[in-house]
Amino acid sequence: MDHNWNYSEFNAYLLIYASYADLEFSDEEKSMILKLVSKEQLEKIEAVYHEASDFEKLQIILDHKGLYYPTAEQKAELLASISELFDTDGEYSKLEKSLMMFLERLL
Repeated sequence: MDHNWNYSEFNAYLLIYASYADLEFSDEEKSMILKLVSKEQLEKIEAVYHEASDFEKLQIILDHKGLYYPTAEQKAELLASISELFDTDGEYSKLEKSLMMFLERLL
């Protein structure tokens, strides 16, 4: 898969990926992502998310993480954004906590 995403688009993809940890993509989560990308970009990136298998989703993340998060500081910044996303709907579920631990290791 060749996705030539810029930094904001890749961030949006990661946040969409994280949003579905609890199997819901809330309006609050969408609003947060729309601060990074346009509505049209969000729709395109979300379509890529839905078309990809679980393996392909992880491969997309692995293929791009080195480009945009090569340092521990940048990784910490990303994980803070994901944590903020999880808090937007007022509930930080067990599924979201599990995904956060997984992403800490993956990234």
